[in-house]
Amino acid sequence: MKKAILIRHGESEANVRGILSEELEYYNLTESGRSQAERIGNILRNYRIDGIFSSPILRTRETAEIISRITGKKVEILEDIRESGLGDFNGKPFQSLPFGGREELGMEPWSSLVKRMVSALERHEGNFVYVSHALPIRAAVAHYLGMNELDSYGIEIRYTSISAIDISNGKVLCIGSLKPSRRIESAFS
Repeated sequence: MKKAILIRHGESEANVRGILSEELEYYNLTESGRSQAERIGNILRNYRIDGIFSSPILRTRETAEIISRITGKKVEILEDIRESGLGDFNGKPFQSLPFGGREELGMEPWSSLVKRMVSALERHEGNFVYVSHALPIRAAVAHYLGMNELDSYGIEIRYTSISAIDISNGKVLCIGSLKPSRRIESAFS
């Protein structure tokens, strides 16, 4: 069986400042972000998980390390779940991003983002936590729901929310949940 719990990182300094960033070593978690990571770690400690994968970006690594400390599961860095390639918009204010196709804006194509996320999720046998970013998580969820990028815009992935996918059956179990249901608890117990 393969099941994935996708967790968005906690609130970071980049989020507070409204900055788009794919930089590896900038923008720590805020105090609120650390509290969010502790909250989700305390939820996950009751789940049967085999390990934790993290994007290489600092805000996800910090989130994953807090979860690891609480759950006792080791963190492994997984490049395929990193933030979306932002092109010229890296380091720019979120409001500067115009509405338009990702490729036309010099950003990583949606198809590439979906491909690397799905590849990462389908590679590992067992129940794993993947600490990533809003857009890559949305791309993975959209794939399993059969949605394209435009159709997925209504999917909201909040800080340290849980999106769970039964990879073996290709079913999305929940999206962006801050308080998992009994169904999710039973899927990982």
